[in-house]
Amino acid sequence: MKTKLFFFITFFIISFGCKEEKKIEVVTDYNQVYLDGEKLDKYPELLSGNSNKLIDTVMSVYRKKYPFMDKYQEKATIEYKYLINELGLIDKIIVGKNNDEVINKIVLNTVKDWKYASAKKDGKVVKWQSGFALWEIANLEVNDKDYLASVNEMPEPIGGMKSIQEKILYPDSAKKNGIEGKVFLTAFINEVGNVVSVKIIKGIGYGCDDAALTAVHQTKFTPGKQSGKTVKTQVSIPIVFKLQ
Repeated sequence: MKTKLFFFITFFIISFGCKEEKKIEVVTDYNQVYLDGEKLDKYPELLSGNSNKLIDTVMSVYRKKYPFMDKYQEKATIEYKYLINELGLIDKIIVGKNNDEVINKIVLNTVKDWKYASAKKDGKVVKWQSGFALWEIANLEVNDKDYLASVNEMPEPIGGMKSIQEKILYPDSAKKNGIEGKVFLTAFINEVGNVVSVKIIKGIGYGCDDAALTAVHQTKFTPGKQSGKTVKTQVSIPIVFKLQ
């Protein structure tokens, strides 16, 4: 009996004592592990997945839940940061603290199968990060003096002016009345390229002013730079309304 008991105890110790200890990765600063896209040799191409389709889907849901012109309803933010491994697959996603849960599910279910080309830094394959914010909470009040009107590198909409025009929803009232023209506005852009406020300088009415304001708010910009440092900037933007 003692022999059997000794054998069982010995087997238990060998079986579990020899088991490889599970190692948990500790990341003290993910910004050092996953390089910013601007530091790469070339921004990796999205090989499988459609970012524009995802944005369209998300914004369609967002507009229904959080009407932009509703000043009294607290609006969720839409912020994500993808942490992408050497194979171009998304390892982890950092989700904004005030994100909408329904939209989170849409994004997470969509991007889980995305694949990017491998990122390289100095010719070596590396991990990297890609982040975006689809919406700011509201059209915030700003002090014009805090935003520079002229800097060494002026902010530009990512994807060019075309990316703004594609977001324009031509108001039905403007269509019915044959309204065409340009809406001139000023966008106030913070140090990371997010639009925090938009002011209409000259509008054409019939809902076009609000449509232009909303489209600019949905656009991400490259941040303005002064002497190599990102700064708050303001930029004038004309939005064209033309019936086909």
